[in-house]
Amino acid sequence: MSISPKRWLILTQYYHPELGAPPLRLRSMVKELRRHGIEVEVLTALPNYPKGEIFPAYRGKFSVREEIDGVPVRHVWIYAGSGKSALTRILNYLSFTATALFAVLFGRRPDLLFVESQPLSLGVVPIAMKWLRGVPYIYNVPDLQVDGAEQLGFISHGGFLKAALGLENFFVRQAWKVSTVTERFITHFKERGATEQQLTFLPNGADTEFLRPCPASAELIDRWGLADKKVFLYVGTHAYYHGLDTVIHAAKLLRERDDIVILMVGHGPVRAELQELAASEGLDNVVFGDSGYEERDLLYSISYASLACLRDMELAKKMRLAKIFPSLSCEVPVIHAGHAEGAELIEDSGCGIVVAPEDPPALARAIRELADDPERRNAMGKAGRKLIEKDYSWRLIVERWLGQCGIIE
Repeated sequence: MSISPKRWLILTQYYHPELGAPPLRLRSMVKELRRHGIEVEVLTALPNYPKGEIFPAYRGKFSVREEIDGVPVRHVWIYAGSGKSALTRILNYLSFTATALFAVLFGRRPDLLFVESQPLSLGVVPIAMKWLRGVPYIYNVPDLQVDGAEQLGFISHGGFLKAALGLENFFVRQAWKVSTVTERFITHFKERGATEQQLTFLPNGADTEFLRPCPASAELIDRWGLADKKVFLYVGTHAYYHGLDTVIHAAKLLRERDDIVILMVGHGPVRAELQELAASEGLDNVVFGDSGYEERDLLYSISYASLACLRDMELAKKMRLAKIFPSLSCEVPVIHAGHAEGAELIEDSGCGIVVAPEDPPALARAIRELADDPERRNAMGKAGRKLIEKDYSWRLIVERWLGQCGIIE
């Protein structure tokens, strides 16, 4: 099927003002779509992630319309909740699926629906739009959520797992295009039955105009008391699959180094556990902070290097963590703990160090060695910025992807 859609609806449970990889990635993508003359609207949930609490400005409302970056955004009701309770997560996912379904079926008809595949239940919405209103859809898969849930032990019932995989395969087969973030994910979906014509590559990247090297921010240094410190930064969601306890245990091995501090910025389901672990070990070289995306360039300006971690699991080998690209865009090298496609990219491009997953001594050793070699650190940073400018700026990524889809020449 050949189409030339001018009006897109982006359907996602997570969007600005929430933080995390999906909102940041989609917000950047939307800006680039508009550069190509595409009219974009966004349908999303009332912001509540990652704490599972509706943000104050949106409380007590069923639907909120606003403009973000000049783009119409509609937030609809969701049962807000987070944590490890399966029932809470299911209600959270299904509630947004229901309100989103109502909104799209009775809203203005778009030419194309771009749907973020998380949660899995959201796939019901594009199916309904395709069958009832004749709207083709792009199914965007940033993570292999069913496979990940199985490997992490979140899904253990064989029948439920089989049903979830079958449903995901169905959503993929019905899509006009399937976009995903790594080469190995593309191979994965080929093996699951997706066609060459369906599959497109939409990797994570960085806004090179905003995320660029800049002088160290005195304000942020003062905020966290980081004067005369080499800051190793973790920024992003604190989730179980990241294995961030490895970072805390590595910090314990570095406590004799007065010049090194680890800064943990973000929220997520395991953040409280990490804070408790650091406190129980009496670690004053781990600082937990908060920082909005609007000062992300300044956050990297005070960072000597950034950290990216994954647990030791098979699925991790197919992943590229989104957090590595903003860091490299700001000339900040990455220490990656974990086997992953992203780790290979870092290693091959000479813009960071890769160590084994869930290995605190190896991570501590890499931090120590890089801290003692500023010349190497600076060379890695420059290599990272060069890589992003060449292949991973959002402008280049979206332009190439639209070409793959046949939407632009």
